[in-house]
Amino acid sequence: MQEACHSSETARQAVRLLARRHSALLRRRAPWDTAWQSLAEYFLPTRCRLAPADREQEHGPMLNSRLVDATGILAMRVLAAGLQGGLTSPARPWFRLSLDDADLARSRPGQTWLDEVTSRMRTVLQRSNFYNAMHTLYAELGTFGTAFAFELADPRWGFRFVPLCAGEYVLDCDARQKVDTVFRRTAMSLRQMVQAFGPAALPGHLREAARREPDQRHTVIQAVLPRQPQEWGQGGAVASPLLPWVSVHWLEGREGEAHALRMAGFTGFPGFGPRWDVTGNEVYGRSPAMDALPDCRMLQQMGLTTLKALHKAVDPPMSVAASLRSVGLDLTPGGINYVDSLPGQSPQAAIPLIQVKPDLATARKAMEAVQQQIRAGLYNDLFKLILEGRSRVTASEIAAREEEKLLLMGPVLERLHDELFNPLIDRTFELMRSLDMLPPCPPELAGRHLRVEFVSLLAQAQKLVGVSAAEQYMRLTLQAATAWPEALDSLNVDNLLDSYAESLGLPVSLTRPRQEREALRQARAAAQGKMTALNHGGNAHAAQQ
Repeated sequence: MQEACHSSETARQAVRLLARRHSALLRRRAPWDTAWQSLAEYFLPTRCRLAPADREQEHGPMLNSRLVDATGILAMRVLAAGLQGGLTSPARPWFRLSLDDADLARSRPGQTWLDEVTSRMRTVLQRSNFYNAMHTLYAELGTFGTAFAFELADPRWGFRFVPLCAGEYVLDCDARQKVDTVFRRTAMSLRQMVQAFGPAALPGHLREAARREPDQRHTVIQAVLPRQPQEWGQGGAVASPLLPWVSVHWLEGREGEAHALRMAGFTGFPGFGPRWDVTGNEVYGRSPAMDALPDCRMLQQMGLTTLKALHKAVDPPMSVAASLRSVGLDLTPGGINYVDSLPGQSPQAAIPLIQVKPDLATARKAMEAVQQQIRAGLYNDLFKLILEGRSRVTASEIAAREEEKLLLMGPVLERLHDELFNPLIDRTFELMRSLDMLPPCPPELAGRHLRVEFVSLLAQAQKLVGVSAAEQYMRLTLQAATAWPEALDSLNVDNLLDSYAESLGLPVSLTRPRQEREALRQARAAAQGKMTALNHGGNAHAAQQ
């Protein structure tokens, strides 16, 4: 990111334009706000910031006291952990780099360079907060259907990922329905603003306040959007013309009083805004939690009704003789009360007003059915099977038993690859190249396009659905070859094994290149021919004797 000098008048004009667009995007997002608030209550209570940053209730209740059943929260926790372990597990490789030319990628220089670049990228992600940020991103994605995170690189502090909370940002898309604009509103203390922007960036009255009250908080808005010459001009008013993305921070105020804090730019869009599912040209996505929300609401009502029945059964309302009003009865468990029976009055002076005998077994069974429906709606059964499959279930059994569920996840995985992982790998590669963190590229690879291959647990499980068909074909061919040996002629062993290794996510270095295989086969055939010739010569000599 590079900063640029700007005049105060140009800065005020730019901020006014951005503030108006921010207000328009907030109005467009308004229909989603109510839905996000309801979803947060039942699935993710701490990840929704719809209130203005300067009016957040910092001392208000942090938990939802109305919840009596946490199935939605726990199921969302499993979904986020399942996506983390199934897509971007820190314990195993989940991506690898290749080239648009498969033969060149399998060459020795190509393999060596690609493996080294992949290893360095994994190390950079491991040393950063990438995996913590991804877990947060998956929870927001499963709850609200939309998530956003910045990827920033600094030569001093390294790579840093900043996931945003639902409600503190607004998005916009380009003509291809890709997120290319984000406005973020957050509260910062004066001490933080001095650290981030420098004391000279603050207005005069806040520079003085920063010394007296450094913890005083104000609302700061950041806008990141494509640079448009018709709005920003061709000069360096906001950023260099070579930087196609504008980044502006300003201090929120009344109309015409907003104060620019920093104007800079990026060489590429510095964030990712994946959506779970998108309808038409909507900017914000829809989530599986939206489908499970009615069940969560019903489960809360069922839980309240069951608790009321239990309370009435354990501590029922009592019918007490009016003459004992002044006596004072002990109705605690084990309490003993001595009263005199009046003429014509029943000896039982205090009896339950109603006898409640709730059918707890039926109520519990009904609640468990709703709980299971919520877990199924958040893919808990699929993720538990895949994660447990590491020790007890093979990948082939996963493909056989869960093929339909994996196919249901297919569109979601494709959208995540398109809107999250491919841009993430591309941006990480470009940032590492700009910081001189990559090995020298071999001359024969210059100008080639990189291709990302995903080898995560979920990606492999998707591919193994097709591998089962290849296994059946191979078994059928071998069975047919016992009666008709010519059946083996139809089997292309090289293509079959290469396809199988690719589906399993094995490194390319584990398989020999085609040229090396041909050389081995020719050497083996030559050795076998030489041995046959020697045996034939030996037999002829013995026959002459």
